[in-house]
Amino acid sequence: MAVALASSNDAAPSAVEKQRQRSQQVWNARSGWDALYREAYDLVLPNRRPGGQGKTKHAVQQIFDMTGPNSAMHCAGEIQRQIFPAATPFVCETGPLVASRLSADEKKRWDAELNGVAQSVYPYFKAGDFDTAVHEMCTDLTIGTGVLLPMRGPSIEQPLVFMCIPQDEVAVSQDAWNRVNYVSWKRKLGREAIIEGFPRGVFTDEFRQAARSKPYEEVDLWQDWFRTPFGTWALVVYLDKGDFVAGEQYRTQPVAVARFYRLPGEAYGRGPVLFALPTIRTANKAQELTLKAFAIQMLGIWGYRAGGTFNPDTVRVGPGEFWPMQSTGGVLGPDAMRLDTASGRVDLARLVIPQLQTQIREALLDTRIFDDGGTPPSASEMALRAAQNAKVHLGAYGRLNRETVAVIVPRAMEILNEWRLLPNLMTFNELLMSMYINSPMAAALKADELSASVNYWQLTASVVGPERVPEKISEARFLDRARRTMLVPPDIATTPEEEKAAIAALQQQRELAVLAEGTVKAAPQIAGALLPPAEKMAA
Repeated sequence: MAVALASSNDAAPSAVEKQRQRSQQVWNARSGWDALYREAYDLVLPNRRPGGQGKTKHAVQQIFDMTGPNSAMHCAGEIQRQIFPAATPFVCETGPLVASRLSADEKKRWDAELNGVAQSVYPYFKAGDFDTAVHEMCTDLTIGTGVLLPMRGPSIEQPLVFMCIPQDEVAVSQDAWNRVNYVSWKRKLGREAIIEGFPRGVFTDEFRQAARSKPYEEVDLWQDWFRTPFGTWALVVYLDKGDFVAGEQYRTQPVAVARFYRLPGEAYGRGPVLFALPTIRTANKAQELTLKAFAIQMLGIWGYRAGGTFNPDTVRVGPGEFWPMQSTGGVLGPDAMRLDTASGRVDLARLVIPQLQTQIREALLDTRIFDDGGTPPSASEMALRAAQNAKVHLGAYGRLNRETVAVIVPRAMEILNEWRLLPNLMTFNELLMSMYINSPMAAALKADELSASVNYWQLTASVVGPERVPEKISEARFLDRARRTMLVPPDIATTPEEEKAAIAALQQQRELAVLAEGTVKAAPQIAGALLPPAEKMAA
């Protein structure tokens, strides 16, 4: 919950006015994206409300092909599964700069310490609404920009909560190096809800009086996060009139702004739906024309002679209907007759629409197996598709890891530290400590590294022999590298004490095996020595 920034006498009026001007400029820059996003929502997610509340629209009546909407929801689930899989923790490891100065044993101990902190943080992600908020963010991410907000919970029983901010309520700006440095959240909220959300906020007497007389009347509320010159972040809350309502300071970035694709210099993202939008529009129009052609063939195009005996405004077209008329023939012909020949080639649409639907599914990462009557793809083909997906969208998934995981985890740790549930707050630096989600896409991105290591091991074994491989390759470092590349949980690796105990147990087993083998070989001699002298002479 935000705390009061200052009293109305302490905060300079020019400060809040400057903030309004900055916010207005950011929102003006966003206006060009509204039409682009709105068209994508109308054709793919028609039940979404981009552009604000209170707009009545019937966009679902404009959709004739369900490939786009269906594949878009699958795309959101696929992005979540690849980046934020359920019940999979994030991993903290020693960064490359520190790892280069540590021995293998020292690095293993550092990794164990860092992951101890990660394991103490991750349970709070699974106890709240993290998965739900991430799926909502991924839904917006398929079209443009996803925004995820970690917040301080209402009590220590629920210390950490997550919320997805609708992208049509957010305006973003970047600094000179294309880094997000300003996020403005503009929403309509009732006066009573505003006071309830900011109980320590500074409100004017006029606003409080209006909240008592009209508590549910909605007004515009701005919540702006921005990076300070000192590298920290700050929040200011204000209305369309008056001074700052509340504010807060953060050591970490408080809100995550994710973009699947981002072109250079643009602050907003372009999701897979935007790139597939021309094909989605074409498939939708082709399906619409096909349905109209079917309707024409079923109902036909009729003409009537204005002779006063037939009125098309009063008759009903349907099976079993009788039309009242005085004449149906004569010199001038029947009063009503069908004009079309009912021979349109609507079957041509079957050649075009399936191709368009396939292109849409490929663009929206929809790799599901569809029963089209042909031979289903094999398991190797599906694995190849997943590998190709990782290679093609390498930059997109790498950006999502930096713009989501690298933002929400430090912020969550800061919140837990404020609750005194996390005693130590780590400083995140990619050179000192690396962090990533243990996800299928991260494993696919590291597959090339693992493949190179395995190929080198096999090449070494073929050149110098399997027994001399330890002379050229450290087995401990190779297995540790393979574990990290395959994203195996770190707690599976043994500790130095467990490793020594395992070596001692193996050595003892080998000694017992040698002793047993020697006993078996010496059994005949021992048995002969135990025979009586007479039997020995006979033998």
